[in-house]
Amino acid sequence: MTSVTDAAAPAGAPADTSARKVGSGAESSLLASLTVALVAGSGLAFAARAGATALLIAVAAVQAVFAFAWVFGTAMPGRRGALVIAALAAAGSDVSASVWPHGRLGVLLAVLGLAVPVMFVHQLMRGAARVQVVSSLSAVAMLVLAEVALPALLQLRHEFTDAGLGGRVVSAAVAATAGALVVGYLVDMLLPAPRFDPDVPRGLLALVASAGLGGSVGYLILNTEVGFAQGRSAFIGAALGALAGLLGIAAAFVLFTTPETSSRLGRALRPVLAALLPICVVSPAAFLLCLALRS
Repeated sequence: MTSVTDAAAPAGAPADTSARKVGSGAESSLLASLTVALVAGSGLAFAARAGATALLIAVAAVQAVFAFAWVFGTAMPGRRGALVIAALAAAGSDVSASVWPHGRLGVLLAVLGLAVPVMFVHQLMRGAARVQVVSSLSAVAMLVLAEVALPALLQLRHEFTDAGLGGRVVSAAVAATAGALVVGYLVDMLLPAPRFDPDVPRGLLALVASAGLGGSVGYLILNTEVGFAQGRSAFIGAALGALAGLLGIAAAFVLFTTPETSSRLGRALRPVLAALLPICVVSPAAFLLCLALRS
């Protein structure tokens, strides 16, 4: 006996094309994501060279844009509370990294720890609208993680007694990350092969190109700096480029598996979150790599 869920569709009924529509939307958004990665990466890189205050402003701006893009681009449940939590997490991490520069990433872990009970309280306060609790909680947790991760760039700059060197290191890390995303988008626009999934226009060739460009950028910017010679700069850039490429692919799968929102604003923000998510999440890795490999 055939179960109800296994019943075939009636003859003449239109086939389900939702997956193809989502895949086409992800493919068409590559150019928009490329532009966002280029603008955000350039802004963070130039701000890192300009000074600590300029970098703080740039980090706060990226945090704000990503919060709106994630909340409205994914149509997550509990949007208003998520925006409040994102603002608190961003402010707390920015202040912690600026006021306690000698605490390294430990001060950011404190912000994450405090955010956990707030996220559960948020779900309890949703009241009658408390639906899709798991999806809402997971989306808020990812949002908080990205908001708290980006200020690792502030902490990385503090780790160098020479402010100029610290700014150049942060600039190189951001340039390698954003450049890897840009070249990955370019390659996938031309030849997304071999694909990780037939319906997602992201391929392995782009990942290889991302790692290669990241290594080149790291070498060009940091090779002459004290502590980053003898291939260290190239390795740091290549590692960050590979991580950015992998996270870019992960963001593409987020867009593919998340249905498009009905609002025009939500659809416009989806490429923004795809570009900013890797930049935010890679920042702690940049902190660890740069400090671990400097001589």
